[in-house]
Amino acid sequence: MESVTLIAFLAGLVLGALGCFLIMNKAKAQSNIEQQLRELQEEFTAYRENVNTHFNSTAEMVNTLTQNYLAVQKHLETAADSFAEPPKSFKLDTPNKLPRKKTEFISLEAKPKESLPEEADAEFNAEDTVQAPRDYAPKSNTADKGTLSEDYGLHDSQAKTTP
Repeated sequence: MESVTLIAFLAGLVLGALGCFLIMNKAKAQSNIEQQLRELQEEFTAYRENVNTHFNSTAEMVNTLTQNYLAVQKHLETAADSFAEPPKSFKLDTPNKLPRKKTEFISLEAKPKESLPEEADAEFNAEDTVQAPRDYAPKSNTADKGTLSEDYGLHDSQAKTTP
């Protein structure tokens, strides 16, 4: 009986060790998966922060570029105004001979649209708007018909063959 108890004890010990090994191995595999998941989450968070940093710096650079463009445009406007003025040593017979008018430049800044006066509208006359097409094709003879003529290109031989 002692041998049966000893065999049962050894069998229980082996089965317990095997069960413990399997449970630990499963826990270790699950631990590896959780570790990989944590690493992927950290990598994704770092990637998202890099993308946010990139877009923020790009937006700042575009804003700086726009401000620099506006500064260059204003500089060119003031230079154009100053270069358009006659030199101070240049004297005119009458001071009103050269009107002082500011040149309009295209700008990115929002400005209210000025309406055109009604006098600037085009006047439409029925006689002026409809004109017959003109035939500018070169002719070898003034008696020849032009390319806009209805019977242009029709020869007598073709006219006789068609019923």
